[in-house]
Amino acid sequence: MQKHPYKSLIVVGLLFVLVSCNNKIKNPIDSTKKPISDSLRIDSVTQLIRKNPRNHELYSNRADIYLEIGNLARAINDLTIANRLDSLNPIYYIKLSDFYLQLGKSETINSLLLKGNTLIPNNKEIVYRLGNLYFYIQDYKKAISYLNQATEIDPFYAPAFFTKGLVFIEIGNIPKAITSFQIAVEREPDYYDAYMQLGLLFAAKNDSIAVAYYNNALRIMPNSYEALYAKAMFYQQTKKLEQAIATYQYLLHEVSNQFPFVHFNLGYIEMTYYGEYERAIAYFDSALMSKPVFPDALCNRAFCFEKMGKKEEARTDYLKALDQSPNYPLAIKGLNRLDGK
Repeated sequence: MQKHPYKSLIVVGLLFVLVSCNNKIKNPIDSTKKPISDSLRIDSVTQLIRKNPRNHELYSNRADIYLEIGNLARAINDLTIANRLDSLNPIYYIKLSDFYLQLGKSETINSLLLKGNTLIPNNKEIVYRLGNLYFYIQDYKKAISYLNQATEIDPFYAPAFFTKGLVFIEIGNIPKAITSFQIAVEREPDYYDAYMQLGLLFAAKNDSIAVAYYNNALRIMPNSYEALYAKAMFYQQTKKLEQAIATYQYLLHEVSNQFPFVHFNLGYIEMTYYGEYERAIAYFDSALMSKPVFPDALCNRAFCFEKMGKKEEARTDYLKALDQSPNYPLAIKGLNRLDGK
């Protein structure tokens, strides 16, 4: 295989390994609300709490308001009180564990969930979160144990199969990871994250079934950047250049033209496969407009200038690349070529 002195295509990291992909806490803040309205809502519930200080639901309601306005600390405090008043309500263990996960407090989550699992046995959400926790702290044996318990409690519980797939990726058992993600989409046909993982795993094997999984992800989220980019990357890596270009162009025209790696990869295709250096330069220009600190794009643009005989422009770009990344190998090699070394 011929080696080229320029930077190869950019592969953006697409394995979005988040502990609880389907249980993210959202803190929507309605910008149309006046601050006084939130204060009135909180005051209203607070008055009710003063009259009924042992009503756990009131504390939970106030926690929801605090969460809406982004005050996680007070939301946790109120939910902790609610949990203390009603220790057999699983929702409080679930919400608190999700909140503490955002803060990275794994020991607190562990104690909380183990207590919940003792008081409320066979609750799939609590057991599942224990599995997520142990995945998060990289205790994969315990993670699998709890995730298996969750799927035994509810064989149709897709999130547990999904996290099992993530665990199997981490321990290098790709066949079991694929099986787990496939079960997840069987249980939940609109499981976007599972389709993405399947696409990535099959793309890594150059298996064209990856496109079908990306298309399923796009069925759910038609303008997903990550799904479109991954699909285009697969086409590019398997030398289906027309499909790759069409998908990249769709991204730029229908989603956003501010994706520097898309411009970069289009430039790479024009430079590497077609020798269209002027077109490639135009794409690298666009990449640099969106991402000014981008030594890879500078080096590739410089290489195009070299091929066109524009040595001073090439030198300028190589020097800029060195300013951005001192001792950058491609820039040093490029300058050495220009100097006849």
